[in-house]
Amino acid sequence: MQHLLDFIHDHVVEEQLYLLLDTPAGELEVIWRRFDGMNHWQLRPKNCEGPWERVHRAELLAHLAARRVDMAAVEQELHGLVATQIVFADLILRDAHRLLGSTAVRHALSSYREFVALLQASVMQLIAPARPSLAVVPGEAAKTPSRSGHLTIIR
Repeated sequence: MQHLLDFIHDHVVEEQLYLLLDTPAGELEVIWRRFDGMNHWQLRPKNCEGPWERVHRAELLAHLAARRVDMAAVEQELHGLVATQIVFADLILRDAHRLLGSTAVRHALSSYREFVALLQASVMQLIAPARPSLAVVPGEAAKTPSRSGHLTIIR
């Protein structure tokens, strides 16, 4: 079920999400706000004026299970949220094809993928440890600008 929660965190278009879940102690309000600590959900009993309890997204499911929330209902809610995102993406792509044309959509997707690949390569180059590499320099009778038979560090 964590993969559903991760998908929602990575791809949701809404500014906030709200769930009302049943527990043996009563209903529990669960809310996520994009700009209110994106990796945290806030929980509190329904109609409670007290402070919200912040729970990290990686701990949310275990926290809800510990409160004896119906986890099948949670999974159903998460599936519903994911389905909403997929339908919304489908509508946007379908309208883009209809209004802008397939060529424009293919070009936009291709440009985006190229940009992401370039960005990922740049980040990997920045975070990769700098390791000198060796290059063989021809020696013996071959004419080279370097001294014969020596290795050169290339950075």
